Parts: sequence; structure tokens; C-alpha cells
Amino acid sequence: MRGRLACVEANTTGTGMIALRTAGALGLAPLFLTGKPERYRGLTESGAQVVRCDTNDPGSLLDAVAPYAADLCGVTTTSDFYVATVAELAAHLGLPGNPPEAVRVCRDKGRTRHALAKAGLRQPRFAVVHDRSETAEAVARVGLPCVVKPVSGSGSENVRLCASPAQALAQVARVLSVRVNVRGQRCEPAALVEEYLEGPEFSVEMVHTDGEAGCVGIVAKSLTGHPYFVESGHVYPAPVTPADAEAMEDAVRLALAAVGVQHGPTHTEVRLLPDGVAIVEINPRLAGGMIPELISLVDGLDLLEQQIRGAIGLPVSLARRREGHAGIRFLVADRPGEVRAVSGVERAAALPGVERVSVTAAPGTRVGPPRSAYDRFGHVIARGRTVPELIGRLDRAAAALRVEVGE
Repeated sequence: MRGRLACVEANTTGTGMIALRTAGALGLAPLFLTGKPERYRGLTESGAQVVRCDTNDPGSLLDAVAPYAADLCGVTTTSDFYVATVAELAAHLGLPGNPPEAVRVCRDKGRTRHALAKAGLRQPRFAVVHDRSETAEAVARVGLPCVVKPVSGSGSENVRLCASPAQALAQVARVLSVRVNVRGQRCEPAALVEEYLEGPEFSVEMVHTDGEAGCVGIVAKSLTGHPYFVESGHVYPAPVTPADAEAMEDAVRLALAAVGVQHGPTHTEVRLLPDGVAIVEINPRLAGGMIPELISLVDGLDLLEQQIRGAIGLPVSLARRREGHAGIRFLVADRPGEVRAVSGVERAAALPGVERVSVTAAPGTRVGPPRSAYDRFGHVIARGRTVPELIGRLDRAAAALRVEVGE
């Protein structure tokens, strides 16, 4: 392969730097566009040419890529916050990508809800609120308890289960008070009030090839942090019946068609209910939370490589093996305080079936009960032939770790 692959920003968990190295291994020259290179650990070693520019300004971004436009063969990102930017840039340059409007619909959860409602698909009852004064009517329409969340965002930040009108009003006010996100982008001044669905949560991982959505697999999710929604663990593949798996895949394909997604990977969260499958949200990107690594361990499938191949218009392959199960357990604090010491990492990593142990909270770090994915401070990844074996290995590895928290 030849040519340049433009990467607009990245997530900060390391996947973005892996993507840059993967692009290099495929023979591409990665071009990394960022407003803050110091945000990314490992960028210097990634082999990418770094171009500093205002990635939140379309004009600045176009000016930055202009000198390289003749050699560009694709544009991509691993960041939630830049999938719409990438779609617009790819369309402007005539490169492979999703229709920009489809990505904008996915990034605005209120617009997603309206698109799914128009298609008649199962989802929570909902109301979009632009002012605190609209909260009481929204709660009356949706019912209690209800979930209040931003229409845009990432990592379940500012998402809360509310048991009373007063809690809902306070959470709506909190959401509406946020005008700029962590990447300096303007936030839509709107909150989504929606029905709370009780049922197991899954994510359905799809990749579009030749306009068709192919299912990679289904992930079972565990949550913690009530009344917040923080993902505490994943199991892949999810232990579900073939009928339930087929129902989830069918529901997601209909949902993706409803919002207009036509290209690349998607990560769609669903709840499995007694009366069917409900769509929680659609993300027009690869899954986070180390899910691609779990898929690689079980299936031998490198989804980052397939994302890059799709971004430059090459054939995408979802061919895979399937050997056992893989899972992740995230580390969170049960009380507020300061990390005093971390021990047991080597002991946990040496246990049977454990693939990786990571603790990102160094002594002196302030931690507390999780309210979003940003409050997690490490993880354990393991494999097992069966789900019970996998869960046992994750339990033993997590128990071997000691993160001492003091006031």
C-alpha cells in the first residue's frame, strides 16, 4: 500500500496510537492531526507525522491537510468526538466514509431517538429538553424512574438515573450547564429524558462492508455506580441463545439503516427486554472499553486494521476463528480518597488465563465512587474456555490486586 492516512485526533486509552502503528505496518504514512500533541502518550514513537492545527475548526483542518491532499487515501479517527469531523472531511476530499448527516444523527442522541421513532423501532420513551422549565412535562411523559443524559457526550458522563421530579430537574440543570466538552467543542444545549429500561445490556459490534452491515459479535455488559451507569466489565462473546443473538442483530441492522450509517465499524448498545430488543444508543465507531482486544483474543480479528482498510477503500474481511471467551473487569473505587499504594499487579498477571493487568492510578491520585467511565483506574483482561471459568479468573485476578485508598 502507498499513500497517507489522515488521523484526526484519537482517544486517550492507547487505541489511537495502535491505529497509527497499524497504518504504518500496512505500508501507509500516517498523518496525525491534533490541536494538542502532548495529550497522547506514545505519539512520538508511533511513526506518524504530526500536524498541529485546530481540529475543532473545519477551515483550519482543511488548511492543514491541503499540502497532503494529493497523497491522502483515507481519513479516520478513534475518538468519539471527531467521527462527524472525519465524515465531513472525507466527503469534502472524495474519500471513503459515512454520510456526514448520518454521523451527525448518531452523535446527537435526541436526533437518533427521532430517527428510530420514525422507523417504528423499539426504544425508550423519550423527550428532548432545551430548558429546565420543560422538565416536569418530560418526566410526566416518560415516567419515573427516568434517565437524564446529554444529547452528546462520551463515557456515560453526566448520565444519571432519577427517581423523582426533583432529581430529574437537578440533573437536567447540570446537563444544560455544560457548554463545552473536554475537547473544547461546543455542546448542544439539550438534555434527553428517557424511560429507564430494566433488562440485561449488550453491545452489538458491526462493520459495514459494501454497504452491508456484518455482525462481528455481541458483548455482554456489566454496570456499576448506581444511580450512574458505569461499565464495570464485558464478556465476549455474550452467553446468549441463538434466537436472542439473531433478534439483537436484526434490531441493530434496522437501526443502522434508520439513521443512515453505510460505512465502517459501529458499536450499538441495546437492552434485551421481555417484549424484544430496545436500542439504547448508536456509536458510528469502534467500541471502546478494550472490546476490540477481547474480540482479537477470541476471534483473531484485528478490527483496527479492518477499520483502516475500510477508510482507504480496501476490502474488509471479518473472517475469524472463535476460541472460548474473553472478558475485562474495570477497577473502580468504593469510596473517595487518595491512592496510597498499589500492589499485586505481578501476582494478578501471573494467574492462569490472565492476559493483561493495568493500574493507571499512581499513588497520590484522587479517586472516588464512579460516575462515568473516566473514573475507572485500571483493568484486568482474561480468557476462559467457558464463561464460568472466565468469570472465576477475573474474580481471582481482581482480588489479587491491592489499591490502598486513604483520606
